[in-house]
Amino acid sequence: MIRLVIIEDEELIRLGITTAINQQPDMQMVGIARTGNEGVKLVEELTPDVVLVDIGLPDVSGVEVIKQIKANTSNIKIVVLSSHYSQSIVQSALNVGADSYILKKNNVPLILEAIKTTFYDSKSFFDPDISRHNFFFQQKIKGKTYQDHLSATEMQIISLMAAGFSNKLIAEQLFITESTVKGHINKIFAKLDVRDRVNALIEASKLGYIEQDYLKVG
Repeated sequence: MIRLVIIEDEELIRLGITTAINQQPDMQMVGIARTGNEGVKLVEELTPDVVLVDIGLPDVSGVEVIKQIKANTSNIKIVVLSSHYSQSIVQSALNVGADSYILKKNNVPLILEAIKTTFYDSKSFFDPDISRHNFFFQQKIKGKTYQDHLSATEMQIISLMAAGFSNKLIAEQLFITESTVKGHINKIFAKLDVRDRVNALIEASKLGYIEQDYLKVG
């Protein structure tokens, strides 16, 4: 029996995946979390076999969640289930320990296949749409290679920028100094090859770091 926990903030997706998994004879959803911090605590308490993690969580980045889970229990398998498809985000998730990565597209058979491949075969499973777009290791974005992907902290900051947070509010939210925030933002500008917030948010949206619906540049 594969014991699973899902960390996902969208209720309909949580419900659909949970229902599908609990209908399988060899799977059981033992825990459900709506935020990253809640998910990390739940995984620590329940020690499941597989965790389904969304990248775009409301409190912390899914990349940071994966990093914390793997630091606490390295043998737990992580399957990312996300609408974020940029190669930078995929690589960030893999760098901190994600085992497999699939896109949100209401494809239950694909989700089940990813879980079984990751757990039973101990192999990574990648959504065919990611592989089809040649996202891994070679493609360049504006002449920049994969090692220029945003860090977990930079991803949090760009998300808060998209929500309209000032540098001061970002610093308060992340419990860091305002000068540290400015330093991270300068690195974000360099990696995205832009010079200001507006273009940083536009570029981040194009690359899948932030959802278009949350983009606020005015």
